[in-house]
Amino acid sequence: MRITARNFELTETLREYISKRLGHLDRYSDHIIDSEIILIEERGQYKGEMIVKVKGRTIKAETKDNDVLKVVDELKDIVIRELKKYEEKLKDHRR
Repeated sequence: MRITARNFELTETLREYISKRLGHLDRYSDHIIDSEIILIEERGQYKGEMIVKVKGRTIKAETKDNDVLKVVDELKDIVIRELKKYEEKLKDHRR
């Protein structure tokens, strides 16, 4: 997983938090090829983007908040929800 911070310093603590919260996405899909998280600080707010490439599809999540940790958590929730939908579609297609 690539982690990018723009307009602020990515501390080791934040990097560990992100890895802990988002490092286990492979539990939800065996088809993950690549993932990237981009955090941007703009005028006191944090914007987060997460891109997860799976076989045949790209999942993209975006969110904003004043707290960077909340941004990471919201991105995680969105991506997990989308990965579950993706896996359900695969199961339905195989039937």
